[in-house]
Formats: sequence, C-alpha cells, structure tokens
Amino acid sequence: MGKKYIKKITATVILTIFLTTMQVIGAESNKTGNKNMKNLINQNRLVETFIRYVKYDTGSNAQQAEEQIPSTEKQKKLAVKLAQELKEIGLENINIDKHSIVTGELVTNSKEEMPIIGLFAHIDTSSDVPTGPVKPQIHEYKGDNIILNDETVISAEDLKNEIGNTIITSDGTTLLGADDKSGIAEIMEALKVLVENPDIKRPTVKVVFTPDEETGMGIRVFDTEKFKADAAYTIDGGSPSEIDTETFNAFNPEITIKGKAVHCGYAYKKMINSIELANEFISKLPKNETPSTTKGTEGYYYIDEIEGTAEKTRIKMLVRDFELDNAKKRIEFLKETLREIENKNKGSEIKLEPKQGYMNIKEKLKEFPEVVQYAEEGIRRSGLKPKKNSVRGGTDGSTLTLKGLLTPNLGAGGNNFHSKEEFVSAQTMVKCCENILNILDIWVEKSPEVMVKVKQRRRN
Repeated sequence: MGKKYIKKITATVILTIFLTTMQVIGAESNKTGNKNMKNLINQNRLVETFIRYVKYDTGSNAQQAEEQIPSTEKQKKLAVKLAQELKEIGLENINIDKHSIVTGELVTNSKEEMPIIGLFAHIDTSSDVPTGPVKPQIHEYKGDNIILNDETVISAEDLKNEIGNTIITSDGTTLLGADDKSGIAEIMEALKVLVENPDIKRPTVKVVFTPDEETGMGIRVFDTEKFKADAAYTIDGGSPSEIDTETFNAFNPEITIKGKAVHCGYAYKKMINSIELANEFISKLPKNETPSTTKGTEGYYYIDEIEGTAEKTRIKMLVRDFELDNAKKRIEFLKETLREIENKNKGSEIKLEPKQGYMNIKEKLKEFPEVVQYAEEGIRRSGLKPKKNSVRGGTDGSTLTLKGLLTPNLGAGGNNFHSKEEFVSAQTMVKCCENILNILDIWVEKSPEVMVKVKQRRRN
C-alpha cells in the first residue's frame, strides 16, 4: 500500500472524526441550551432603554385605584410608548385596552408544537416617596457610600456586591423606578435578542405590561382566560438568583367606628369619641406582630392609615400571614376585639370589612411544578445558584396564579425599592435578561415531554 494512499485514508479518517465530533458537540449544545445568551445581550442598549422608561413619572394612587384603573393618567403615556416599541421590535397582536394594559405576542419560530409563555412587568411605581421627575444618575462604583444629596445616601453595605459595576440611581429627590421598569427593560431586551437571532428556537412569548401593581388593583381587571398562556413569569423581584414561589395571604381590612359627638361642655356620659375607641383597639394589637418586629415567614398586623373625628373614624390595615388558616384567625381576632369594644361602649357602631387581597401561591404552583423547575434550570445556566424565596409581599403573579395562570416571580435586579435610595446595576439587569432567555430556551428543549401535560391543562 503506497504512502500517498495511506495519507489519503488518514486524512479521510481525521475529517470523519472531526465532522462526527462537531455533530456531537452541536447536538450536545442543542440539548444543554445556548450557553452564550449573555453575549447576545446589548448592555448599553438595555441601560439606555431603562433610563428612557424611568424618566416617565408613573406613580399610582391607591385611593383612586378603587374607582379607576389606571389610577393615574400619567401611566397611560408610558403604556402608549411601550406598545409603539413592541411594534417596532416586530411583535404581533399588540393592544392597549381601556385600562392601559399593554399586550403583544412574539410567535414561535419552530415547526414543532410549543407552549405559550407569558412575561409580565408593571408600569406604575410606588407613591411612598416622590415619583418624579426622575433624574437618573450613573456611577462607576469603586466602593464607599454613594452620596446623592445631603439627605439621601446609599450605604456601602447595600453596595458591597456591586464593586466594579455600573450603578444607576435617581438624584436622591425621588425613587428610581427600577420597581418595575428594570423588569420592563429586561423583557424588551430579551425580545430584541430573540428577533435579532432567528436561529434561536423560541416558544410563543406573550408580553403584558400592567398598571397599578403597587395598588394591588391593576391585575384584577386583566382577563386571564382570554389571555391563553400555559405558564408565565412576572419579572418584578430583586436578586437574579431568586424565584418567588411563596407569598403572603393578604387581607386589607377597613374598620369604621361611629361614635357620638356632643359639645365638650355637655359631654358627661353622652359623648362617645370614636378616636378614643380606635386608640383602644390599636392598643390591643400584639406589639410583637408588626412589620418592624417580624421577619421571614412571620405574619403581622399593620395600621396603614387613620382618619377621623369624634363622630367617625376610619382605619385601614394590612393583615399578612403565609398560612391561610392563620390569616383567617387574625381576622377573627380583629372581629372579636372590635365586638368587645362596641359592647362596652353602648351607642357606638363598629363595622369591619376584611377585604381579602392576594393569596399564597405556594400550593397552587405544585399543580405544574415544571414552571418553577424550568426557572431554576434557567438561572443555573446563567451561572447562578437558584434560591426559592418566600416574599414578604405579593406580585401580580399572586393573583394570576390563583386565577389558574401559574406565575412565579423572577428577579429584576433592583434594590431598596420604594425609597430614594433605590438602585440597580447594569450588570445585574443583564443577568436578569439572561435568565429570561435561558428559561424560554428550556421550555423549547422540554416541549416534547411537557406538551402532553400542557394540552391536558388546556382542556381543563
């Protein structure tokens, strides 16, 4: 056998081995997901998008939310802008309803049958501190406190994991609005990545931007059944490694105490001062069961607002507990306490409206555990260790889950929510966006095995 022939055979064998190896690597890459999602994300574009959104003052109003959604006209302006940008990206079926809920759809690019995944974020910001005008500031963080002004300082302790990162804050006179405009910006960037890279298979992605999450009222007017998704995620949390899979059971009691007003000079054994009765009621609440004295999964009572005169006093409360039975027992305690006060003060009249809010999503999520499992796997692919979190609050996902659309909450990266010290880092927003892309990628990979369950849930 000649040397030339041997060389030819050797070259052929080497080429065959190379091609086979590349096929195996390609198959393994498809199996384990795209490892380079982060490299597809444009950090500068993501930051520019976020800054553009936070400049919209979208503070909501809890009192007005009882009468109308959105509770403030200014939320509508950002809703219109978001719908316009969804159209520019290339989404279909874009709509703004009468409540300024923005929806759009990025259809699957796969010939195989795919699940429909929803992504939610909210337009409004909390009114706990001034909401605008927001003047974003960018800091290349090297260490120490960030001093925004004489009154507003972000402590180095809060920033200890951010050294070397690009930090975005307000000027210290307002909140920033990362809750939840970071979530909106991350969803928008993820959509752009998917459109720019059509070789990445995707499920059908439905996007929803809602008003009045902070008042707890906006999601109540959302038609979950009409929406038609198989699972969803709110992008409205903190750390990108966290998945909020448990929330409080929430009641928002309103108490009306009617007394009897009489001129002080003639009040002996005639006047019933409703403010004094309110004070007596508050004094009977457990002092070690308030937001400032509880943590973790401990519940609480909270006096949120008092308004009154001698004749009539109104009290608004928050009652929270991770266990529904305990939350109901708390309401019963309020009823019994108020009944005792009313019986002791003949002529008074006391009414309690429990006003059930959102409920704990933990048990409901067990009906379709893949929703959480795929989120955990997506976070792992982003190089993070996933952590299931019991959040001391609620999200739009709480209401959606109890309506049947299972919706755990993913991190959006913000810190110090509802305060002038609020901040977010560009690098964290990139990581949260990477999570979104990886989770969607996993739904694609798992679709052959999960579609049986998806179809069964659709029929039910």
